[in-house]
Amino acid sequence: MSTLLLPLLVGVDGSSAADGAVRAAVAEARQLGASVRLVHVVPDHFALVPVDALVGRDLDSRGAGLLVRAAAEVAAMAPDVEVETELRRGGVASQLAEACEHAATLYVGRDSSVLKGVVKGNAAIGVATRAPCPVVVVPADWQPREDGGEVVVALKMASGAAELFADAFAEAETHSARLVVLHSWRLPDMYDDIILSRVDPTEPARRTAAALELLLHEWRTSYPDVEVELRIVHEEPVHALVEASRSADLLVLVRRVHGLKRGTLGGTGRAVLRGAECPVRVISPEGLTAVPGLVLEQAGDLVK
Repeated sequence: MSTLLLPLLVGVDGSSAADGAVRAAVAEARQLGASVRLVHVVPDHFALVPVDALVGRDLDSRGAGLLVRAAAEVAAMAPDVEVETELRRGGVASQLAEACEHAATLYVGRDSSVLKGVVKGNAAIGVATRAPCPVVVVPADWQPREDGGEVVVALKMASGAAELFADAFAEAETHSARLVVLHSWRLPDMYDDIILSRVDPTEPARRTAAALELLLHEWRTSYPDVEVELRIVHEEPVHALVEASRSADLLVLVRRVHGLKRGTLGGTGRAVLRGAECPVRVISPEGLTAVPGLVLEQAGDLVK
């Protein structure tokens, strides 16, 4: 089964925070010919008390009504896109992660206000950490662009590069976008000063670029139509990635392998999810056979 036949999931909660995620999913669905499934999670606990003990199943009907309204909005936005709905009960992050076991991608919103962004951001980070499919976290006010734009892939080290490149090159090709491979480095100040005072300022970037070209060679060959730019900056990773997000259409991160089944997000990834100005796509290192020029398989489904 092609991944393109799997639905694109969108977590909706009735707030404006999900608006950008809905727009992003609909734009992608129209381009790929995929369906959209709207998922809403009804809380099942109030503090330590089950919700049913307080109000029975009354919350379910309100959640179902929310989904009906959301589906009508998507249908008005894109009549050509098939829309499904799914109502779940429980914790938001765990239920959304479970819902996307058989999905191509999950889209979740991120509120732009400081206070609400922290609260809703926790759910987005939670699902981005555990979901088996890629998760795209979208700012509430994000709007899709007509032109191909720019896909930025954040590369920290060689491990995980294959998974990142497999996903990022495919995204760039699909959207006729330029691919920016971004690597940022900065040592703690007491050590960074030694590097800057003793080494030609261009030398770290030159050596890093040479190493990146070795990693990129086969991917460039497999995706000859994708324009690639190497961007090496002497900056804290969070600052560099948030700055790059201001002109990017998509930022791609990979969860790092950390003894857990599907990896985890470090402090940098969490901070970027909260501060990026473009959609951030988080992929799992598990279940992806990344071999340039060959068919890619992700969780049993063909990707390319």
